[in-house]
Amino acid sequence: MQQQTAEEKGVRETIPVPPHIRRRLWYGVIGSGLFMMIAGIEGARRPDYDAWHQAISALSLGSGGSVQLFNFLLFGTIILSTVTVWHKMLAGGRGAMAFSILTALTGASLIVCGLVPQDPAPGYDPEGLALKAPTLRGLMHLLFAGIAALSSVVGLLVMAWRFAGDPLWYGWAVYSVLMAVAMVACVTVYAIWSTSSTGYAGTFERLALIVMPIWALTFLVRLETGVAFMRRYS
Repeated sequence: MQQQTAEEKGVRETIPVPPHIRRRLWYGVIGSGLFMMIAGIEGARRPDYDAWHQAISALSLGSGGSVQLFNFLLFGTIILSTVTVWHKMLAGGRGAMAFSILTALTGASLIVCGLVPQDPAPGYDPEGLALKAPTLRGLMHLLFAGIAALSSVVGLLVMAWRFAGDPLWYGWAVYSVLMAVAMVACVTVYAIWSTSSTGYAGTFERLALIVMPIWALTFLVRLETGVAFMRRYS
C-alpha cells in the first residue's frame, strides 16, 4: 500500500491568520509608507527637484543624496524581513514558494538600488555631470529597479492564482490581476515620460510604487476581520 501524503493523512482546513503573523506583515505596509514619506520630505526641501516629473531615485543625486540611499536600504530590509512570514502564512497552498521568492527579490533589489545611485535624469542634474551616455552604475540601478517592479507584478499574479476558486476570497483573483495591470501601465507611462525633461513621469512612478502597498493594506485589513486564509493539517 502506498504511503499516504500529509494531505491524505489529515484533514486540511483553512484558518484565520494568527495575530503575530499579521503583525509582522504590517511592517511591510508601514515600511512602504515610511519610504514614501521620507522621499516626499526630501523632494520638498530641494528647490530644483520636481516631484511631478522626477523619479524618487533622483533624490540619491547631489548633496543629501545619502538620505535617499539609506531610504532604499531601509525599505528593502523591511521587505526582506517579511519573506519568512509570507512563506509561513502561504504554506500548504498555491504560490507559497513563488511569492516568497518574489518578495525576496523585491527587497534585495531595493537594497541594491540603495547601494548604486541612478544617473542624472533629464531635467535634474544637481552635480552638473552632463553625461553623454549612461554609466554602468546607472544601468545597474535601472536593472534592479526593474527587477523590483517585475517581481511585484508577478507576485500579484501569483496571489491571483492562489485566490482563484477560493469562495472565501471571491473576487480577489480579479482584483489582484487588475492591480498588476495598473502597475504595468504606470511603469510603462513613467518609462516613456522619463526620457523628457518635463512632464509627469514621477507621478506615474509613485502611482506604480503604491499599487503593491495598497493591495497589501486591503489584504491585511480583510485578514484582520478574521477571514480564514492559512492552511492547516489536523
